[in-house]
Amino acid sequence: MSSNTKECKQLQPRAIFGINGKVENGVRQHPVTQAAIFPLGNKIAIADFKNNTQEFVAGHTNSISCLDLSKSGKYIASGQINHMGFRGYVIVWDYETRKEIGRHDLHKVKVQAICFTAEDRFVISIGGKDDGSVIVFDMQTFSPICRQPASRAISGNALTVRPLHRNPFFFLTAGDRHLRLWSILREEKKLYAQDVQLASKSRQFYCVRIDKNDEFAYLGSGTGDIIKIVLNCCDKDNVTRPGSSSGILGAFGTHNPRKPSGRDCNRYVNGVRALYVLEGGRLLIGAGDGEVQLVEERTDVPLINFREYPGPTWPYLRTIKSTRVSGRISSFVRSTPEKFYICTDTNEIYMLNIQSWVLKLLRTCHAKAVYFITFPKNYAAVFATAGHESIRIWSSSRKQELLRIMVYNFNCAAVRFSQDGTSIVSVWNDGIIRAFTPMTGRLIYAIPNAHNKGCSALAVASTGRFIVTGGIEGQVRVWKIEPYRQDLVGVLKDHSGPITSLDINYLDTEVISACTDGSCVIWDINRMTRKQVVTANTQFMSVLYFPTGVQILTCGSDGRIIYWMVYNGALIRELTASKKSSVNCLSMNATGDYFVSVGSDLQVKLWDYNSGDVVGVGSEHASSVISAAYSPCGKTFVTGSTDGSLIIWDVPEEYWGKPNPPEGPSYSLPKAASKGKTVAARVDSGTRLKPLAGENINGLLKATPKDDICCVECPPCAKKEGKAADPFTECKIVPDVRKC
Repeated sequence: MSSNTKECKQLQPRAIFGINGKVENGVRQHPVTQAAIFPLGNKIAIADFKNNTQEFVAGHTNSISCLDLSKSGKYIASGQINHMGFRGYVIVWDYETRKEIGRHDLHKVKVQAICFTAEDRFVISIGGKDDGSVIVFDMQTFSPICRQPASRAISGNALTVRPLHRNPFFFLTAGDRHLRLWSILREEKKLYAQDVQLASKSRQFYCVRIDKNDEFAYLGSGTGDIIKIVLNCCDKDNVTRPGSSSGILGAFGTHNPRKPSGRDCNRYVNGVRALYVLEGGRLLIGAGDGEVQLVEERTDVPLINFREYPGPTWPYLRTIKSTRVSGRISSFVRSTPEKFYICTDTNEIYMLNIQSWVLKLLRTCHAKAVYFITFPKNYAAVFATAGHESIRIWSSSRKQELLRIMVYNFNCAAVRFSQDGTSIVSVWNDGIIRAFTPMTGRLIYAIPNAHNKGCSALAVASTGRFIVTGGIEGQVRVWKIEPYRQDLVGVLKDHSGPITSLDINYLDTEVISACTDGSCVIWDINRMTRKQVVTANTQFMSVLYFPTGVQILTCGSDGRIIYWMVYNGALIRELTASKKSSVNCLSMNATGDYFVSVGSDLQVKLWDYNSGDVVGVGSEHASSVISAAYSPCGKTFVTGSTDGSLIIWDVPEEYWGKPNPPEGPSYSLPKAASKGKTVAARVDSGTRLKPLAGENINGLLKATPKDDICCVECPPCAKKEGKAADPFTECKIVPDVRKC
C-alpha cells in the first residue's frame, strides 16, 4: 500500500436488533445495572434497553447453548455446542471486566444446561446426549473438581439443572424420564444422587423452579401438566433427611368449571416450557403455543380428594389471568416485583405487568437469516428487510419495527421500494412476485409462477414501469408493470446457476446479473440482448453499478472485491477483503466515494473507493453477515446476519462523501422582458401533474404510534376459482362483443 494510507477507524453501532430466543432460560437480568444478558450466536450480549446500547463478550468458538448469571451479579457462565467429535467449552466470565476467568472442555459436543449454586460457590454443567455427564466447577479454585454420569441406564438424558436457594451444595437435574436430587461433597470431590420418587408417572421435564424455602419444586412437562414434588433435604451423605425421601405430590392441570368432573382438567398445548414461582403460592406458566397464565392452587378442594380422579393429571390449578404471545416461550425474567420479561423462540421480548396484566412488545428481530436490506429513494428514516416468512419495515430514528408483512412457510429473497415510494416489491422462494402498500401492507398485485424454482434476486427501475427478477434456475426476466396489468417482456438466458444479485444503471438501459457459476452478464434492456460478460474463478455473491454507470463492483466466495469496466469488461483492480472466508454483500453510498463489504468472517468493512483502503472496521456481529445497505444520506448503513440480528452503524463524519462530480459554480441567464401577451403552453410536459392520492412510505413513520407494530398476513395468491354457470366464462371466451 502507499504511504498515504488512511487511518482505519473502529465503526460504532448506533442500534442493534438481535436476540437468540431459542436458548432455554437464556435471558438474564443483572441485579444491579438492570442490563439484559442473553446469547447471540457465539457471543454474549449485554444490552441496556433504557439507553438502547449493547456490547458483546466474545470467546466461544461456536454457538452458545446455555447461559446463567450468578445471584450476586459478579459472574457469568456459558456453555456452547460444537461439531460432532469436538468438545464443548464451559467459560466463566467476570461481569465487571467482561473477561474470562476460567474454562474447561470436559463435555463432548454440547453443554446442555448450566447454573450457579447458592452463594456463587459452584458452577454445575450437564452435557448433551453425546456426553451425559454432570461436572462441578469450583469457583474458589476456578477448576473442575468432580464428574459423574447424569442419569442411570434405564432413564433418559438430563435437560435442565436448578440449584437450591439456601444451600450451595445441593442441586436438582431433570429431563427425559429423569429427576434426581444431588449433593456435593467438596472435600471428598464426590457427588451423591438420589432419584425422586414419581410413582407410576413418566414425564419429559423441560423446566424446573424451586420455592424460596427449598421445600417444594415445580416442574413443567412435555405432556402439558405441572409436577409438584416435596424435596425433604438437606443431608450431605443421604441427600434427603434420614428416614425420608423426595417424592411427587401430584401432576396438576388447570380446572375447567364448565365441564363435568372427570373431564374438567385442561393441559397446556406443546408442553410447559417456562415457570416462575410467585409469592402466595401463585405460578406464572408459559406454554409451547405461546400461552401465558397466572394460576394458583385451589383451596376449595383438598388435594387428597383427587386420589380417586380418573385421569393421571388432576385439576388442582385455578386460572387467574391469561394472555398469549407469538411463538414458544423460552424464558421468564423478573425485572421488578410486578414486571416480567418474556422471551420467545421467535426472537421477541415482551414486558408483562402481572398486576395490571398489560402485555407490551419490547424488542423484535428476525427469527432466521436476514437475506436483503434496502432503503427508499432519498429517504433514510426507514428501511426494509427480507427474511423468513416476513418483510419488516424498521425506523432508523426510533430504533423499532413499524410494519411486518407475513407470508407463511416461504422466504423473501429480496425486497425493493419503488422510486416514488408507493409500493414495496418483493420476490419469494415460491416463485411469486408480490407488491404491497408501504403503510398498511395490503397486497397490490402478485405475479405467480414468475420463476419455476423460485425467485432469488430483484431490481426495480427508476421509472417504476418495469422490474427485473432473477431465479434459482438461472434465468433473468423483465416484467412490465402497469396499474392493472403486469406482463412478461422478455427472458434472458445465459447463466447456469442461481442468480445472486441484480442491479440497474441510473439510465434504466442496462441491468447486470451476478451468478454462482462465476459470471456476471451486462444486459441491454431495450434490445433484450447480452452486451458484456465478465468471469472469474469465484461464485459471485453481489454486484453493483458505480453511480455514474461506467464501472461495476463485484464480490464473491474467494474473498476478493473486483472493479470492472462496463465498456469492455476489463478488470481494473482487485482488493483482498478476506483471506479465509467469502464476501457476501456490497453496498455503495450515493456519491460513490465509499462502499461497505460484509462477509462470513463476521467483520464489516468500510472502504475508500478511489484508493482501495479500508477506512473503518466493525466486528459486533456474532454470525456470518450476508446483507448490507447504505442509507441515502450516507451517514449510516445497516447490516444483517444469519442469526437474524440487524445493526445500524454510524459512518464517521469525514467519510460521509462528497458529490461526484463536485458541484461547480452556477450561472443563470438574464430574463428577457416579455413582449405582448403570455400564452400558456398547449403541451404539458408532466410537471403540473399532481401525484395520485394514496399510500407513500413517507407517511409510515407518522402513521405508526410509538412502541407499536402493525402485523399483516398476506392472503394466498393462487385461489381456485369456482366453476362458473356460464360455459363461456370458464374458457375466457366472450362470444358477443356487446358483453365486453
